Order: sequence, then C-alpha cells, then structure tokens
Amino acid sequence: MTDYIVGCDNIVGGESNLIERVCKVLESKGHTAQRLSVGPNFVQSSGLKSSSSGKVAIFIVGGSDIGTYVDFRDGIKNGYYHWKYAWFAFASWTAHSWITKEDLKNKPLVRAHDDNFSSGSSIAPYLGKSADYFFQENKQYVNYVYGQTPEELAKKILAGGGEDSDDGSSASTIKEAIKDILKMRDGEIECRVVNDTVFINKIPDPETAELSLIEGRDIIQKSINITDINPETINFLTVHWQGGEDIVFRDEKLIERFGEKKAEMDAVKRVVTTKESDSSSSNTSSTTTTTTTDNTTNTTTDTTSSDDSSSDTESSVEEVPCETLEEAQTFANTEWAKIKRDNGHTIECKVIGSPLWEQGKWVRVYIPSFDEDGYMYITKCSHSESASPGWETNITLADYPPGFGEPEEAKSDEDEEESEDEETTEETTT
Repeated sequence: MTDYIVGCDNIVGGESNLIERVCKVLESKGHTAQRLSVGPNFVQSSGLKSSSSGKVAIFIVGGSDIGTYVDFRDGIKNGYYHWKYAWFAFASWTAHSWITKEDLKNKPLVRAHDDNFSSGSSIAPYLGKSADYFFQENKQYVNYVYGQTPEELAKKILAGGGEDSDDGSSASTIKEAIKDILKMRDGEIECRVVNDTVFINKIPDPETAELSLIEGRDIIQKSINITDINPETINFLTVHWQGGEDIVFRDEKLIERFGEKKAEMDAVKRVVTTKESDSSSSNTSSTTTTTTTDNTTNTTTDTTSSDDSSSDTESSVEEVPCETLEEAQTFANTEWAKIKRDNGHTIECKVIGSPLWEQGKWVRVYIPSFDEDGYMYITKCSHSESASPGWETNITLADYPPGFGEPEEAKSDEDEEESEDEETTEETTT
C-alpha cells in the first residue's frame, strides 16, 4: 500500500473534482490518498512537513515549468521535501500548449515568465531540452504522466508511468513480473534500485551492521526528526503450527507503553504448482512440480502421451501448513519483521558526510535522549554541501526494509470491457 498526497494547480476551474477523481482510483486499489487544497503552494508546503515522510506526491498541472521540476527534484534529493517520490500529472485534456504528448517529448523547455524562484545555474542544463528529457534524467526522484482524464492519470501512475503503461508496455509488464516474484518472499528479501541497476537479495541480519548512528558523535546538531511508532502496532504475536508449541513474540517496551496489541496466525508456507496441459483434444501431457519457498520440497510427477503436441503451462500458488519447526520459525520471524516494517517509526537526520552512508544498509542506532537503541535500515539517503561541516548526508531510517507493493491483478476481457464502459459513462455525465 502506498500513501499518496494529491494536489492540483489552478488550471481551468473544477480542480477539486480532478483531485477527487484521481484519489478515488488510487483508493480503489487499496492505497490511501490525502486531498490538498487547490493551488501550487499547497503541494510544496505539504512536502516540508515531516508528516509527508515516505509518501508519494502527485501534482496535477496544466502547464510546463522547468523551475518547478527542478525544485521538486532538489527538494526530494536534498531532503527538504520529505516525500519519497513525486509525480507531475499533466492534464492533457485542457489542450494547453506544452503538455500534449508531442510537446512534452519534443518542445524545448524555456524559463517560465513568472519563475522568480529558480537559480539560473539549476535550470540551465535543461533549457532547450524537452520535459521528457528532464524526467528521464531524474526519474529516481520525479516522473510524469499525461492523460485525457483524471482516471487515466491515476492508472498510469499506478502502472509506473510511461505513455503506454496502461496498455501493457514492456516496462510495466517487467515491473509487475518482478513484484509477482518478490511477493513469494515478502519480508525475506529486499529490492533496491541504484542508478540504473536493480538489486534483489536476501535481507541481511541487522547485527551485521557496520555503520553506527551515535548521539553526540555522528549526528549534526538539531537535525533529528523522529516519527513515533503507531500505538496500534501489534506487540504480542502468537504463531500456531501443527507440530508443536506456539511460537510467541512480545515487545515488552511497547506493551508497557500502549498495552497488549495481540495477533494470532497459523504458520504456512507457499507452494508453487506448475501444470503443463497438452493442447491436443485426444491426448494430454502434464507435469506437476511442487516447490516451497525454503526449497525443502521438490516433487515431480510425469504422465506423457505418445503424440507430439504443443502444451500450455499454468502456475498457481497455494498456502499449506508448515511441517517442521524450522519452517514454522522462518514464517514467524518473517511475520514479526513485517510488523516492524509497517509500524510507522522513522528517524530523519543529517550526519557528517561520508560515502559509507548508503540506502539499503543497516545502522546501529543509539540516541538515548529519544530512547532509541537498536538497529534501523536506511531507506533514503542524499548528499549535499554545506558551510559547516562542509559535506553532510541526509538519511531516513526505518525499523525494517520496505515492501514492494501488490502486483496488479490480471483482468479478464470482460473486466476490461466493463471498465471502459464505466469510464465512458462517467465522462459523459460529469
């Protein structure tokens, strides 16, 4: 689930309705969406608040402004905007110059007539280039979509952007395929993007941390911003399994603060079953392969006909009870870690600059003034120059690596037709 912040510039009137329509699409997919007032300053000011940490900003616009693009990028990169990402959603249906599909890809950028906030050096590298060029160069921080309806904008954002993303583009397909694979090991593996490289690996043990964040030593004075743990976070987890006693986790510190917040679940493992069925009507050939996420089971049964024919492969995932203590313990450890991942606890601060600070690393944290003592994971990291100490690094830490989001559910042809009919009806009645 992603937390979105949605705002809109002054365009042609009725902007509150545009925000609402975008938010409804996001919420229909299980995400949260915060509605902002209409006007550019509401979006930027929301980014300055620590409550926007970890959220994704969406700015619906009716024009093109290189100064604003650079401001959003630098704000996220340098940490003064707390969003983890930002989208410019171009309302192409307004037919304003600069924001059609062709203009965004081909029209040279110029400084806006009312841009009195950008430095010449910050926008100079992009003057004469297209908006598409800017976003391709800076897509680790900001991106863009365009569309003929607010619903189309929201769907393209959910699909990861790109002009053909809602039509099954290769980029969107690859992204969803990766999500689908990662879902099998959610909570056990991490996925990081560094420049143009995607890293997928098992989450290392926090106690292997080589970095430390110690009060009075590493942290730049008065730069700490801490978001407390959600009081409703589970702090007492009981995992049942069929082979023995329950596995129990308790966080005594949280129980003392908020009282017991209990949860119970059965230990299960995911089993992938692959079947190959012959396309011939008279003979069939099938192979059923069962594997588990911990590679403890691998069974293959073949029944083959004498005729040669093409076959289709179908895979399905089922959850079955864990059979051994090791399987049950792995399940329990992962679920306890996922609770920490979603507890809302973060630390943002500035430290003395060093190339050792990198997104994806564990850190030993000891800040007694705020009762912080444990291991945390760097989710965001950016470097900048300052008058003193000369080089500083902005970092955001969480109690566990973030998840990957849910893969999009495949739609049948009937669902697609139904969806298109609904959109057509909505457009003609609004």
